[in-house]
Amino acid sequence: MNLDIAKVLDVSARVSFAVCFACMFLLFFPAILLPFDITVFREKYGIWIFIVFAVSASLLISHIVKHIAGLAKRKLDQISTWRTYKYILKNLSDEEKVYLKRFFDKGQTAIVFSMVDPVAQKLKTFRVISQPSGTSMAPRGMSLGFIQPWVFEVLRKHPEYLEVSELKTQEVQENA
Repeated sequence: MNLDIAKVLDVSARVSFAVCFACMFLLFFPAILLPFDITVFREKYGIWIFIVFAVSASLLISHIVKHIAGLAKRKLDQISTWRTYKYILKNLSDEEKVYLKRFFDKGQTAIVFSMVDPVAQKLKTFRVISQPSGTSMAPRGMSLGFIQPWVFEVLRKHPEYLEVSELKTQEVQENA
């Protein structure tokens, strides 16, 4: 008999659960409640059933641990991503805040921006503004784009990230 350990360890969680449950039934179910005599079967094959039970239980536990670890990793990745988003928006320059505030106040996600504007290019670098693929430059260096949905989601929760003094806002608009 050729036993391939790799195939045994590659058993799905459902099969592990079924085998574990069947072994528990054979080993621990009260003999009085069964319509047949199981005690002779337990005495003859009990040690083998227990070994199969132990292996299937350990495989089932490993599947559960793997699933929980995957969930935890995905949650930590999601938290890390949102922290990065907050960091980007929190550390915008005053010019970038004024530029973004125009669109945020209107709730405008689809925009037309200048490809030669350094503020728009910096926002594009940090993926605050995206440009659809296959979009070419329009006359006067204008291009279609959109503000990422995560920007609006973070700014709805933290509108203070766009706070700039009124004097600075007027100064930035005059320089533009």
